[in-house]
Amino acid sequence: MSALWAPLTGGRDEVVVPRDRRSRLRAVPAPAARLARVPFLLVLIGVFGVGMVGLLMLNTTLQGQTFQARTLQRQASELTYTEAALSDQLDALAAPQELARRASLLGMRPNPYPALLVMPEGTVVGTPKAVRGGEVPSLVVKTDAQIAADQAAADARRVATATQKNDQQRASAFEVLKKAAEKPVDPTAKKTTATATGPTAATKRGN
Repeated sequence: MSALWAPLTGGRDEVVVPRDRRSRLRAVPAPAARLARVPFLLVLIGVFGVGMVGLLMLNTTLQGQTFQARTLQRQASELTYTEAALSDQLDALAAPQELARRASLLGMRPNPYPALLVMPEGTVVGTPKAVRGGEVPSLVVKTDAQIAADQAAADARRVATATQKNDQQRASAFEVLKKAAEKPVDPTAKKTTATATGPTAATKRGN
């Protein structure tokens, strides 16, 4: 019989599936629902905006910290210069000549006769002797105020000496005048004066 004339048993060709493959077949789940485009774009724009705001805040914070660091560095430099200046002042105040000047300002004077106290024995080496301050004048460092005071005192003493001398001279002159006024007049001197002036008066009358 020809194939063209063979009777058709079914409407379509049936595919015979083996039994071992049928056991592995299962139902396919439904596809997940997809987000619409507009909400996705809104979410993307929101994430982008939050990121930009975060970057802006981070940049602002970093700039503020940079300015604060510069300010702190400037303050540290100023404090370093101040420390150096104070150190120089401390060295100047701790110098021996400055200590001698301050001791002189407090009324302290060098003592060429010191007495040493030996500790812990408590014995005294040397004989203590009080000084007046003029024993070693080369070691006395006077301040400007003390020098000015000494100059003013010297000028005052000079003026007082000149005034006292003038008073003595005036007193001596006054004593001389007083003695001259208290001295008695000699009558012989009066007659001699009258005799000497007599002819002169007669000559004047004759003229």
